[in-house]
Amino acid sequence: MKSFLITILAISCAAFLFLGNMYWKERTSISATSDTAGTETVNSEVAEDEKKEEEQVKDEVETESAQSEEDVDVQTLISNWPEDAQQRFISLLEEGEPFKMAVVGSNAMGLDENGWAPQLMEALGTNYGDHIDVQLFQYDLTSIDFINGAESDEVISFEPDLVLFEPFSLVDNSNSVGTVQNHESILMFENRLNEMNGKSVLLLQPPHPLAGATYYPEQIESLEEFAAEEGIPYIDHWTGWPEENELADYLIESQDTPNDRGHEIWADQLIDYFVSE
Repeated sequence: MKSFLITILAISCAAFLFLGNMYWKERTSISATSDTAGTETVNSEVAEDEKKEEEQVKDEVETESAQSEEDVDVQTLISNWPEDAQQRFISLLEEGEPFKMAVVGSNAMGLDENGWAPQLMEALGTNYGDHIDVQLFQYDLTSIDFINGAESDEVISFEPDLVLFEPFSLVDNSNSVGTVQNHESILMFENRLNEMNGKSVLLLQPPHPLAGATYYPEQIESLEEFAAEEGIPYIDHWTGWPEENELADYLIESQDTPNDRGHEIWADQLIDYFVSE
């Protein structure tokens, strides 16, 4: 009887130890699985964060690179402009504001016939896009009528950063307005621009050349000398026109304005100036 009880007790102890060992293995397996899952989750989150940071850095680098390329392109395009106009353009570009350019002159601008002014406007829009706002102001006036009339106020109210000004020299020539009065009108206009916006730049250009003229070329030479004396930038597009004996082929019969061929020459000269490559 005693031997039987001892045998039963030994079997019970062995069963207890076996069941305890099995329970411990199960608990250990569950804990390890839980820890592994937790680690995988944490690692996954860290990897995702690192991926996002890498993508953000990549986007910033690409943006800065694109901006740098645009700045270089713009600097090249405006390299012929007066220095003050270049600085103003870059400043407005950084502020996200358009650069305002007014093109002002006589009927020789050719607004209604695809003249040089519309061609220039189109080229500026193509190359500068929304970074430039170009307005054309064409008037059939003498320089005196322009400066004393509402027309000059119209240009001023546009608040241009740059004015490309053909100062009615040919119209003045046809209406007996002398060079002194013409130059005084230019100075008055420049002063009013400075009062409106001290950063506005006036840029002069002559009207088109004429065939067989005598006094008129002297007026234009005087205009260029006046611009140099007053420190006003001047575009001499006459250098791109043909010799005098061929000029009639580039003007309408009255010579008041260029014809299509003349407008093309004039436009090309200005486009090369304002869109440098």
